[in-house]
Amino acid sequence: MTSAPPMRVAIVSHAHPSVSKGGAEIAAYTLFRGLQDLGVPSLFIAAVPQAALDRVSLASADEHVLPYDPAQFDHVLLLGRPAMSTALVRLLRDQNASVINFHHYLNFGIGAVRQVKAQTGLPVVFTLHEYLAICAHHGQMITRPARNLCEAASPEACAACFPEHGREGMTTRRDLMFDVLSRCDGFVSPSRFLIDRYVAWGLPAEKFSLIENGLIDTAPPPERAPRSADDPITFAYFGQINPFKGVDVLLNAVDSLAARPDLAGRFRVRIHGNVIGVTPAFEQRLARAIETYDFLEVPGPYDNRQVRRLMSAADYVMVPSTWWENSPVVIQEAYAARRPVICSGIGGMAEKVVDGVTGHHFRVGDAKDLARVMEGAIKEAGRPERQAALARPSSHAEMAKEYLSCLNGASTPEPSPTPSKKAPIHRQDEVSQAMNQKFKSSRRRVGNVVR
Repeated sequence: MTSAPPMRVAIVSHAHPSVSKGGAEIAAYTLFRGLQDLGVPSLFIAAVPQAALDRVSLASADEHVLPYDPAQFDHVLLLGRPAMSTALVRLLRDQNASVINFHHYLNFGIGAVRQVKAQTGLPVVFTLHEYLAICAHHGQMITRPARNLCEAASPEACAACFPEHGREGMTTRRDLMFDVLSRCDGFVSPSRFLIDRYVAWGLPAEKFSLIENGLIDTAPPPERAPRSADDPITFAYFGQINPFKGVDVLLNAVDSLAARPDLAGRFRVRIHGNVIGVTPAFEQRLARAIETYDFLEVPGPYDNRQVRRLMSAADYVMVPSTWWENSPVVIQEAYAARRPVICSGIGGMAEKVVDGVTGHHFRVGDAKDLARVMEGAIKEAGRPERQAALARPSSHAEMAKEYLSCLNGASTPEPSPTPSKKAPIHRQDEVSQAMNQKFKSSRRRVGNVVR
């Protein structure tokens, strides 16, 4: 008798971290590294824009990229080119994958998940990093154009945000997302909050596993010289500077603190990150603040390998996001650097930061309340004893061990027949194609539609 071949895990990511630094692709790659260090056969497959192929840096022969054209992606129905699905299925077969862990459907398209499941018959576990299947507004669950928090999706609420598609169009979108995801064998989420949202949306709770994102480097941060009573408190922001990250709220709080003579010289603010998708008005607002306040620094983008050192130089890490964050990796990075967090008191942020213990909450979007919390932090001078309460983040290997339990437990359905080489998969599956046609008939033309 011959033994069964070892598990070979395929991790599918919508981006490669050498090109894009978002939380989902970093979490996917961290898992890949963890599996590799545990000796588990695995491969990492990332979608990369054709124009960015020369920027990709692959660290091993087990990393693969599939190029795509961003113009050929429908961001409403999340449909990519059928050729992406074909290439993905072929690569999974060529690499003898035995279980698939998707970390996104962006760039590949939601149809790729269905295609992989139907054509390989392999177990598929999907890691959910945000609410894109539920919400067409960038998966933020924020209304448009008012940008208020959305408590729950419904055909009526979604149609109010997207009147150009109407109730029927948004119902069609929901049906497509739910039909594909319901075929998955399991789901992983790094926050209980996200699980609750998807269960309320209709996915079965018993298919979910709660696994926190890990970090590749969890070594203790460099020692910092003891602070004196006269040292200013440093508040530091890390991450993308986009319309949902609350940097505008932080700047408004800075305005309030700067108007206080009793706080002059007692604090500093650093904003680390790249500016993406903001309005010209915000860019002007940021430029004015830099020019006005000598205590405000905006160093710009940073290499993620430097984040531990940069955070260690601060007293508090700021996470002022105005949407329901799932599990921002910056919180795990802050804890690894032994720094408390000041965050909006909603979603996965409130779940990860214990108010008054590992940091502080403030009312989401409320600059006055944020200024109040920052003032309290200034007056308590950082409270170094708080560091003892900070949770130690999981390592990449610990994260991988938890995933292995989930992947091993995924039920394996009956395999589908292998298609003939003379009849390769050229098109989207018939259900996705029919959904697309139904959706197009109920909406005005928006962007590029996959043919």
